[in-house]
Amino acid sequence: MHKSLLAFVLAVCVSSAAIAQGGFWSNAGALVSIRDTSFVSVIGDMYNSNGGIYYNFDSIFLTGDWSNTAGNHAFDSILVPAGTGYVYMYAADQRIKGTDQTYFHNLILKNQGTKYADLDAKVDGFLDMTDREFSVDTNTIWVRNPRLNSVRRTTGFLSSLKDGGLLRYTDSDSTYLYPVGSNLGTSRYRPIEMTPTASQNNQYKVRFANIDPTAEGFDRNIRFHLVCSINPNWYHRIYHPYGPDSADLAIFYDPAADGQWNDIVHWQNLPEWESIHRDTVVPGAPFTKMAKFRWNDYSYSPFALAITSQPFAVAGVDTIIWRLDTIQLQASGGVGYAWSPADSLSDASVSDPLAWPSQSTIYHLTVEDSKGCYDYDSLYVLVRNKPIPNFFVPDVITPNGDGYNDFWHIRDLDRYPQNEVRIINRWGDELFFEAPYQQDWTGMWKGEPLPGATYYYILKVKDENGNWITFNGPITVVR
Repeated sequence: MHKSLLAFVLAVCVSSAAIAQGGFWSNAGALVSIRDTSFVSVIGDMYNSNGGIYYNFDSIFLTGDWSNTAGNHAFDSILVPAGTGYVYMYAADQRIKGTDQTYFHNLILKNQGTKYADLDAKVDGFLDMTDREFSVDTNTIWVRNPRLNSVRRTTGFLSSLKDGGLLRYTDSDSTYLYPVGSNLGTSRYRPIEMTPTASQNNQYKVRFANIDPTAEGFDRNIRFHLVCSINPNWYHRIYHPYGPDSADLAIFYDPAADGQWNDIVHWQNLPEWESIHRDTVVPGAPFTKMAKFRWNDYSYSPFALAITSQPFAVAGVDTIIWRLDTIQLQASGGVGYAWSPADSLSDASVSDPLAWPSQSTIYHLTVEDSKGCYDYDSLYVLVRNKPIPNFFVPDVITPNGDGYNDFWHIRDLDRYPQNEVRIINRWGDELFFEAPYQQDWTGMWKGEPLPGATYYYILKVKDENGNWITFNGPITVVR
């Protein structure tokens, strides 16, 4: 059966000038009712003005711009439903414009060019972008139908600026696609998936920002120290304007074009860029999907891909030395080191400087890793006056069998026969114990030589007054 064309038009203006510019349709305050099996086809612009309204139960085909200045939503009515029909924008570049938001039921973008929204618009049925870009500038397209397939596409996407974007209503704990991208600069399609954790009413909104976040006020250099680097080319803004539920969020990216990343960061707290500690990375073609489960902090909207590190700086264990003695610090974890204060160190830029503090000192350490991240640790060196004259504990042995310094010999220990010695590693595991110590430790543990490294001793002696005195510090085995 062929469709018939049924339309009531309050005013159709045609003149030689209008014909040269193309025709247009204006309801000029009238009710236009398009019943099932009927359609309206407009070659030119279409206007809703002066309180006019549409009851659309079938189809409107439009080659020009849609403009609503009627003081209403065009397709809704307080008297009867606005209809369940379709509006097809099917020519070259077309715009949704006017002074009043339009509440479309089904909006389909087809054929050629880019489709633009010069103000917010709402879709109560489904939005089908087919293979078109839907550029909405700083505006928001609301898809109020919570069904999963209410947003459809083949290769099309929604692009936006600043706080614009695509807002979807949800009412299930299933996965909702946000097909967002941009043709500004490098053309990119980088969708988001949002999976609410409960089947309640929520609203989530997403914008793809095809630009360095620093250029929009979210400086990539203002970041937590374990955030090494942040994607300089694009990021997303994600909003949760309504609803109680957290959601699993997933960012899609192309490693070949976008680079390798291991985490998601969020502009938050201070604010600064901080890791949200992603849960999964699922490789795919062309997109890899990185996800964070049960996220519910949208106090700030920016999210980006990043390289982050776990804590890695190790300054060593707190220790005690005698005044005027020297100790060797032993840091680890990175490729670059900076100690502070530096005035009692042989070199503040190495992992293992010699230290001779004249008073108890906290040494602060900054370590840089190979990814460009920084981490911090500290070490407390307690300085004491020697309680026992001429008592000397060596901090290095070289058990290589050359007869020199093969044994850990503590000078003058024989003056204090009541003594005991423990050797531990950096994790506190006991490697050697002897009471009294027989001056015979050669860097062995259970009959096997320990690897060359720095260990720690705990020496206890009973002095002439019957008091137990404890000494501790590093002992380095050099092989």
